[in-house]
Amino acid sequence: MRPELAQSDSPDEVLIREVMSGSERAFRHLYRRHTPRLRVMVLRLVRYDDADADDIVQDTWLACCRGLHTFRGDAQFGTWLTRIGIRAARHRMAHALAEPTSLDPADAAVAATDGPSMDAAIDAERALRRLGDRDRIVFTLHYLEGLSHEEIARELGIATGTSRAILSRALTALRAHYGTEVP
Repeated sequence: MRPELAQSDSPDEVLIREVMSGSERAFRHLYRRHTPRLRVMVLRLVRYDDADADDIVQDTWLACCRGLHTFRGDAQFGTWLTRIGIRAARHRMAHALAEPTSLDPADAAVAATDGPSMDAAIDAERALRRLGDRDRIVFTLHYLEGLSHEEIARELGIATGTSRAILSRALTALRAHYGTEVP
């Protein structure tokens, strides 16, 4: 398949080869396919700061393009990209000068217009925002991204037991917020 003929339904491996051959169209297909999930994960990590999330997504794709030749295909491309995104988010959080402000007042307006299920979702997001950075990252990676404690430990450069302890602390904080049940 010629690079300019990349199809949106082509497997990632085909698109990656085409991107490495210079196909901008193949890159656009990869970008459209993987950015929505990447952005949601990054948003959770940075406490829903849209500007930071946009910057991190951009940094992630830049790092991806620089390192695409190192992608061996041992993992799915989306998993590899997510790990780059996690590192980019951690780098930004480590270099942030101040913690983000508390809750966004727009949350209340959204909750008032979107009904009970939206209220629960916003409440869950608020609870996640209250967690410390490490707690929120481990919770997000384990429960929302499906990474094992071994994968989290490897990605964050911590021991597996530390990942478990951080998750336990996060769950305790969430239980305190919700009473006894974590939704």
